[in-house]
Amino acid sequence: MENRNWKIFRKPGWILNPDDKVVNGILKGLSRCDGHCPCHNKYAGTDDDLCPCKSYIEDDVCCCKLYIKE
Repeated sequence: MENRNWKIFRKPGWILNPDDKVVNGILKGLSRCDGHCPCHNKYAGTDDDLCPCKSYIEDDVCCCKLYIKE
C-alpha cells in the first residue's frame, strides 16, 4: 500500500471522526482507491470524489463518516 499524505479539510461545525477504527478504515480505502472516496457518493467516478470530496466541501455531506458534525 502506498503511503500518501491525505490533507485534512477543516470546516466550521465539522470535526475529524474521533473513532480511530473508522478513520483508519477510510484511509485504507482511500489508498486502495487512489484518493477517491471509497463510499458511493453522487460524485463517484469523477475528480469531485477525491477526498475531501465535493459532497463534503460543498454539500455538507460526508458519506464515509471521516468527518462528522460537531
